Amino acid sequence: MENILQEIKEVPAVMGSYIHVNGITAVTSDLPKIFQNKVYEVGTVIDRIIKVNESTKMHAANIEFKYDEAVILVRPIDRDASLITFCETDVNRKKLHMTTGMLANELKDAAAALRKGKVSASAAETQEPEPAPESPVKQEVDINKILHVGPLASVFQDFQNAFAMAIGPIGEMIMKDTVKEWAKKGECSEARLNELVEMLCREIDDKSLEVEFREAVSEHLT
Repeated sequence: MENILQEIKEVPAVMGSYIHVNGITAVTSDLPKIFQNKVYEVGTVIDRIIKVNESTKMHAANIEFKYDEAVILVRPIDRDASLITFCETDVNRKKLHMTTGMLANELKDAAAALRKGKVSASAAETQEPEPAPESPVKQEVDINKILHVGPLASVFQDFQNAFAMAIGPIGEMIMKDTVKEWAKKGECSEARLNELVEMLCREIDDKSLEVEFREAVSEHLT
């Protein structure tokens, strides 16, 4: 299965993909870390959309979801399985559809293997996350206020620019989620910026790009 995902990722502007099979929460994916805990949830929503299409006798070969930073393209494999691909907005759709079309038989075999539990043990797997226990006191975080009007707003803008250079157009979305988690752990202060950098570097997941990011924001660190 990893070979299939790698071939799809070779199409320019493809961030990663995975095969969703209804009812199977162990997901093989080459997507950036930020998506890992959400992929099964996304697939479940797409299942419902496909079933609505079937009930209205509309059988779409490909389904597309457009966002400001990214595009999600869905290719149904069979009744309960789909290939879900996350792309940058300028992806060559024609080339991607051609590539996935040529892999149609391999995709069906991969979905069948998932159902039979024959996915390679070396595949990167993530489980649908267990609900986290609720803390006694929930700390509310106004992320937009922190990023845009707080005392570190200009610093966060530099971080965001450098982060987007490292991982592309999804950088803004990942930065927002990461800063939100960082803010929940303590005061939003210059003294904790090193901690934020470490959290962002874990999302980059590429040593050379990580070095470039650290160098770009080093002037803000103590």
